Amino acid sequence: MFDERKDFPRWKVEQVYIAQDGVCVRCGNSLEHGFHRHHKDGNPANNSIENLELLCPECHRATFGEAVINHRKQEEKILNDLNKLIDECFAGRLSGAVVERLIEAMKMSLKISRSLNKIDQGIESPPDSIALLRRMQETKMLQEAYLQGFKDGVRWIINKNRIENEG
Repeated sequence: MFDERKDFPRWKVEQVYIAQDGVCVRCGNSLEHGFHRHHKDGNPANNSIENLELLCPECHRATFGEAVINHRKQEEKILNDLNKLIDECFAGRLSGAVVERLIEAMKMSLKISRSLNKIDQGIESPPDSIALLRRMQETKMLQEAYLQGFKDGVRWIINKNRIENEG
């Protein structure tokens, strides 16, 4: 059917990240906290730049089909069980220690499910060059805000002194 999976070169990922303005093409959420490389046509050997799109983890998981559906069902079941546990605890039928152990077991169950279904596999961070540029922009904005605050403070002191000297 398809040839062997090939990874997109880093430079293509950076170009697409810039072209997408750092947001998921499906939902528009920021890719700042992680993304997946996705072959649009489903062919893992087709690494043309036109075949690359970057998806947030949630949108990429939606392409997994049955594995994600099963994991979501398990999450839903665990939430329902957790609500029942809390009710039992408040009713005094379960001790806090027992509830704590059961919650740990639930967390472990979800971790195993995420691992077996490869839910979190392949999440990447934005390219270093993009992250550096973003930090530089944030730093510039903070410096400008600080400078403006300083200027406003000096103006306030000058006005205060002027009013005191006139009065």
